[in-house]
Amino acid sequence: MRHIRLTLGLAASVCAFALAASPALAGEFVASKAGKVRGAEESTQLLKMGAFKIKCQKVAASGLVAGGATSTYAPLIKFAKCLTTAKVGSHEIFIATKWVTPLAIEYHNNGFVETGSMVSELGGRTVLAGGTAEIKVNTGKTEEFEKSECHISWPAQTLPIKAIAHPEEEFTEAKYTNAAKPHLVTKVFPDGLQHYIVITNEFKGIKFEFEGEPCETWGREEGPEGGGGTYNGSFPQMLVGGNFEFL
Repeated sequence: MRHIRLTLGLAASVCAFALAASPALAGEFVASKAGKVRGAEESTQLLKMGAFKIKCQKVAASGLVAGGATSTYAPLIKFAKCLTTAKVGSHEIFIATKWVTPLAIEYHNNGFVETGSMVSELGGRTVLAGGTAEIKVNTGKTEEFEKSECHISWPAQTLPIKAIAHPEEEFTEAKYTNAAKPHLVTKVFPDGLQHYIVITNEFKGIKFEFEGEPCETWGREEGPEGGGGTYNGSFPQMLVGGNFEFL
């Protein structure tokens, strides 16, 4: 399903309107010109890997697009301000967490995704180049007062796994909403609006791996390799000096 969101801003107030489009077949990512797409969001991004519940309060994503329409878009995503939720008795505590590498995602127009940690440039646009994303959780110190860390790996994979055998079907791992913000009327923006998309991620069944005694202890029911991880969060993607839409 595609959606359209229009945001109009004035100096003293902001009015937001949301228009839901009727269900439609998968569209395409459409860029008005070649260039860099980017966007950042100060909102909660939730990840669960076994016993580890990770919250990141900032996300930024960027990629390159060629002008015209394409069925895929592959940005590099960087998470920041991350903490892992844990409990000591009945008390909830928060553990410092850092992404050692970015997360690369190739979004397909029919809602499935492929993930890794690297992108490369091909024909003026970024495409997934594989790799494994890495997360580091600082779990404190050992009894010998040595630094204790848990490393969580997110290997390259397709989500959902069903898309490997049936890539033509419709999936809901990723949803794309059209949005717009006011812009000075120009030849590029004749309607006085800059059009962009908001990507909503609802990943399930993420395969992950633990390395380090602390995380193997926390997630021992998962073993060194686990599945069933999730990621929920969203962020905007805007073409610098142009329009980027899902049509």
